This record gives sequence, structure tokens and C-alpha cells, in this order.
Amino acid sequence: MTRSDPGAGPGTNDPGDRDAVPEEAVTEPGEVWEAPEAVAEAAEEPEAPPEERAAVVDQVEPVEIAEAEVTAENAGITEAAEITEPAEPVEAAESSESGKRPVVAEAAKTVELVQPPVDEADAEPARKAAKRAPRKGARKKKTDDGEAAGIVATGFAGTRDEPHLQARAAREQPLLLHSMSLFRNLFEAIGRAREIGTVVEVGVESGRTSAVYADLGATVHCVEPDPTDELRAVLAEDPRLNLVEGRSPDVLAELPVADLYVLDGDHNYAVVRAELAWIMKSAPDAVVAVHDVLWPGGRRDMYAQPSPLAAEDAHPSAAGGPTVWHDGVTPVGFAGRGDHTVAAHAGGERNGVLTAVEDALTEGGGDWRFEIVPAVFGLGVLARSGSPGAAEIFAALRPYTSSDLLAAMENNRIALYTRVLQLQHEAEARTEDATRMAETIAAQQQEIERLGGGPGRPAVAAAAPRREEPAVQKEEEPRSAEVSDYVSTVAVHHDTWGTFLEPDASIADLENPHEVLGIPILSGHHADLKAFAGYNTVFDRIADRVASVNLAYEDQCSANHYFDVFTRIERDHRQASRIVEVGVFMGGSSTVFAGCVEPMGFELDLVDVNPVYLQFAYERVRRTFPGAAPRVRMFYGDLPTYVKKVLLPEAATRAIVHHDGAHDFNQVVKDISSLYYVRDRVHSLAIQDTHLRGLIEHFNFVDAAVYAMFGVDVKYEPVGARYEEGSSVTNPNQWNGNYFLAGMSEGMYIPFDGVEWKYPHPSMDLDTFLPVKR
Repeated sequence: MTRSDPGAGPGTNDPGDRDAVPEEAVTEPGEVWEAPEAVAEAAEEPEAPPEERAAVVDQVEPVEIAEAEVTAENAGITEAAEITEPAEPVEAAESSESGKRPVVAEAAKTVELVQPPVDEADAEPARKAAKRAPRKGARKKKTDDGEAAGIVATGFAGTRDEPHLQARAAREQPLLLHSMSLFRNLFEAIGRAREIGTVVEVGVESGRTSAVYADLGATVHCVEPDPTDELRAVLAEDPRLNLVEGRSPDVLAELPVADLYVLDGDHNYAVVRAELAWIMKSAPDAVVAVHDVLWPGGRRDMYAQPSPLAAEDAHPSAAGGPTVWHDGVTPVGFAGRGDHTVAAHAGGERNGVLTAVEDALTEGGGDWRFEIVPAVFGLGVLARSGSPGAAEIFAALRPYTSSDLLAAMENNRIALYTRVLQLQHEAEARTEDATRMAETIAAQQQEIERLGGGPGRPAVAAAAPRREEPAVQKEEEPRSAEVSDYVSTVAVHHDTWGTFLEPDASIADLENPHEVLGIPILSGHHADLKAFAGYNTVFDRIADRVASVNLAYEDQCSANHYFDVFTRIERDHRQASRIVEVGVFMGGSSTVFAGCVEPMGFELDLVDVNPVYLQFAYERVRRTFPGAAPRVRMFYGDLPTYVKKVLLPEAATRAIVHHDGAHDFNQVVKDISSLYYVRDRVHSLAIQDTHLRGLIEHFNFVDAAVYAMFGVDVKYEPVGARYEEGSSVTNPNQWNGNYFLAGMSEGMYIPFDGVEWKYPHPSMDLDTFLPVKR
């Protein structure tokens, strides 16, 4: 996890490119590391005669559990079942010309959590402890219960008679472990390495963790700016704990200089940077423990609410929270539920707890050392080399700070938890859907009873059936003919052309908004999204929500197209932040994409040259996914205008563009050409009706436009239906003689990574493709 790539390394579900380096593999220049088997064979001691081995067995005394834990911890031994004589430690190469450790170790700078270098001073306690460890020869003694001495009985795993002990203990834990009390063993190791007489704890949680520091034999000053009555009561019960009301940067100077500072307050750059600046200057011999140095707060500020920070000390914040499944902030992420907000973007300068630590070390001077325990959001330990007990502390922490296993488990933990958050959000949405459906059914039942006279009442006489005139099939407005003329002579002359429109509140409660907006419904075709039931839970939810909204509309895409484009979006959503829908018609694709907004963290921009269709599509989205509506915008204009006004200035955007606008060869060439000028901001292009044909004046050759842009050998994924020869849609219809080529896909999905642009020519610019007023 770096400032430029805050999603890399142990803060995500990707362990990164690092390889675990065994401690015995660290060699001096010129030395050759032998395989562990060869080293083991070379180090094997000659076996003693049987009588000597028996004497050794008889002399070995049982080791108490507490002493065994200390021995294993100090020695850095992780394999309790196979304790061998440790190899001699390798001296670490000097990391600077002066021979001192750099201000920030390279491992800390990149947070790659590799095996830290071994100092002689650090290794000495581990070497002495290891020499006290029992040897292989002592393992042959049997315990009283018949188990071999080499088998360590772990009570937390349960027994044969009580196999559920671990499961019971697991379900007693909260779903998300977050408390600093989980690091009790580490703080006890710090207390064994040096005397801890005074502790300053910043951020007191419930107050129960404060006793962990007091148990080190210390007086604890608990800093909390806004303590609750419950917290006051908890701290008042223990005379070793002293409540200090105030913000940490303001009160540190008023407290006694401490031996240990625990920083777990406001997790943002400004506060942590101020805390460390004071401590490193005024308490240079103290040990500092900093929580939340990994995901989510390591590279992204969090702001307690209400935040006391000045505007210049905070980044723009956003609703929702981070999730490991998307780089942005989403409503289904790790949100503060009003207690705190998070920075809208991660990484960069002056952003996050770990960034504050790095800058403090770089600017603070002195020979400071910083290492991270990659568990429970990351615990960073900071101490000045040469300060009391520093070498012993880092030696005792090494099994934790160098553990790839811990880092992998932390990644898995946050991945699983944020997936649970997403599932909970979906479950709540389904509950909301069920409630709405129940209300609809109840209202319909009341209406039926009213029309039927109610229970026990005579029914109202049925009205005589009215004779209807034969339905006359309306002629469809051409989908693409004369679009350019309409845009250049009408649309571009409107004051709102090239701007985002506000929703039309007058249609919000209408039963049939299409009638007021003057949108004809011709075929009335509805794509059967439920045909894909069971394939994807998110798409199932979209299909359910679409079916639950009683709104007249029609689709001009197949359910296959909607599902195929959805699956590409879900697959690639971590590489994109926005969906751009070009040509919305009556909101078929727009509604499917709106179902991706909340679970995947997207923004959705609707782009159309007809404001009437924009308003209808937005209203359909609002009724179907009201939670997504605040992140949906309506842009009145064509794609080249949107590119110039929106995508070009927004350098941080990464968009998936869905094109279902004009199916005219000339306009499609203009549309795709405009994307050339923002190709670094477009992840992919999904384009519909690529193999549609119709009357010659409509130039329905979308596939030809694609080949004109990228060449005939362009790599694309077919999406949508493939129609068999002889099916109804492969024959010209009554609307402009449209039909699909048999056996060809309804659309294409083209990732922009790696495409070769054959057009436009570099001599052209974006303005070439903008509409011209006439």
C-alpha cells in the first residue's frame, strides 16, 4: 500500500507481488543460501549414545505454560511442534553511510511487510531465549496422559469430548474485531522489555481496554474529547485510570511525559501528524503505538463528526465508506453511520494515518524505527533506536511484524467483512422490496373490495362493455434518421444544451409520465430479465425491482443484452468509477445500470439529445432504485459535447460507456472519435445494435463504424442475443424495415486497453466532431 497506489499490498485482498523471505535466507553479499533441507542436515548434531540420551530425558523438567510462551515469543519460534537449535543470526547490512537505521525503513515506506533486517542487539535476547528451549532429544518423554511431549495440547481447539469449544468462543466474538485489547500480548511484551510507569491513551473506546495498559503497572491518562456517562463510570471504577477531557493535540503538553503513547483517536493525517510531532520532540524515549495504519485508514482520512479540523486540514469527504471490492467510496462500504466521514479519495499527500507516520519520521529527525503488526487494521510501533528497551521490544514483536500469515489473514478478514456489508445491504433492499410489494397487494385488495362492494355487500353492477375501435399501429419515429439535422437546427440552440438537467418534479407522482412527456409506446415490449434468475444475485435484485415498479414503458434491447453488459460491468467494476449511458430511450439500460450504482459504487450519467427521454429514464430509475438516484445525472447533449464538457476536465474519471444512441454510421463515427481524446479516461465501450440493418437513408451500419475506428480485426466480446435465420427479427419489420443479421451478436463490448485507433487522424481535434449550429 503506497501513497500513489493505496489499494496495493496488505490493505486489500491482493497480497501483492512480494515473496515471503525466510529469516534463514537473509545472507551477506557473496554468501550462498542453501535449501532448508541441506541446512538441517548440515546442522544435525551427532546422536548421543543411548545411555546419554536417557539421562537427558530424565533431567528435563516440565516447562510451565507461561514460561513456554515467553520463550517462544522471544525466540521468534512459530513451529511449536518442532523446536530445533536456532542457526546463528546474520548481521544486517548497514542501511546508510553512517551505519544507522534510516528514518523510515524501506519496508515501512512501502508497507510490503517483508522480513525485517536482523540487528545484533535485537537478536541477542532471541538467541538467549532460544538456548533455553528444549531440544529434540527431550521430546521423547511421555506426559502423564500418554501424549508425546512434542504434542502441544491447545485448549482453544476443544477436545474430543468437547469439540465445540472453539466454535462457541468464535460466536461470542463480534463480527468485526477492532478493539486494541486484542493486542494485550504485544503490550505485555513491551512491558517486559522496559518499565512502563505512565501511559497516555488517545481514543478510549469503551474504557475497558484502558485496564490493559494499567496492568503493565502504569498510571493511565485517558484522553477523550467528548466522553459519555457510561465511559465516565467505567473509568471511575479503576483508580489507575484518569479521564482527560480534550483533544489530543491540545492536552498532550499538559500531561506528564509518558513511557507509552497509544494513538487511536481521530484517524486522519492532520491529527496524527500533530500528535507525533509533539511526542517525538517532547518524549523522545517513549514507545508509540499507532492504530489503523493499514486499511481503511492508512491511506484515507477519517473525520470524527462533528469535525474540529479547519477546512485546509481536511480532504473533501463523501457519504458511505470504503470497501476492498472497489477503490472508491460506496454506500455499502465501511461507513461511519454518522460517527465519522471519510475522504472521498484515497492516497496522495496528507491523507491517512500511515502517511502521517511516514512524514513525521522523515521530518522529525533522529534514529527512529517503525514496524507494523499487520492485524486488526494494523498496529504500528514506533521507538527511537537506543531508547530503553527498544531493541528488545522489536525483537519480541518480530514474529508478528514479519508474519506473511497475519497479513494474509487480515486481507481475508477485511474482504469477507466488506462482502458481508454488501450482502446486508442487499438483504435490506430485498426487505424493502417485499414491504413495498405487500403494501401494493394490500392496496389492490382494498380496491377489489371497494369495487365489489366489500365483504357482505352487494357488488356494483358491472358497466356495459365499451366497444373499442380497432387498434391502429402507430408509425415509429425514425430512431436515427435526421438526428444530425435535429441536433444542429433545434437542440443546440436550447440554453440547456451541454448542461446537466434537474429532474422534472411535475412527473414524480404521475401514473403514466410518458403521456405527459409525449413519448409514444409502440410495441410495448418488455425484456424478460427474470429469464436469467439464479445466475447472479445482484441481477436477480435488479429484475425483481424492475418487475415491482408499475410503469408503462417499452424496451428495444433484449434481456440477453442487458444481462451480458451487466456481467461485464460487474467483472470490470473495480477498474471504473462511472457508467455513461448514451441514448437512454425509455430507460431500459439506464435502470439496469442504476442497479449497479449502490453495490458497485458507480456514478451514472445519462446522455441524450432529447430531454424528454432523459426525464422519463431518470424518473424510471428514481422509482426503481431511489437510493441510487442521487448519484445519477442527466446530460442534455450528444456524446462529443459530453466528452468536451465533462470527461475532458475530469481527469480522475474512469468510465464504461454504453452506446445505444443514434445508429447512424456518421454519428457513431463522431461519437467514438470523441472518445479518442479521453481514451485514458474510458475503460471500455459497450455498443448496441451493431448488426442492425434498415432503410438505406438511416445508414444502420454500427459495426462498420466500429471497424472504421479500430480496424476489422478489433478484439471484442459479443454481447446480447444471436438470432437464428428465419426468426421474426431477421426479417424487415414495419418500423423503417429494421432487421438483425442472423447469427451475429446484438452488440459488442470493447475494452480500450490495447485497442489500435485507426481513426481519427492526429491532425484532427475534438471540435471537429462537435455539432454545428445551423
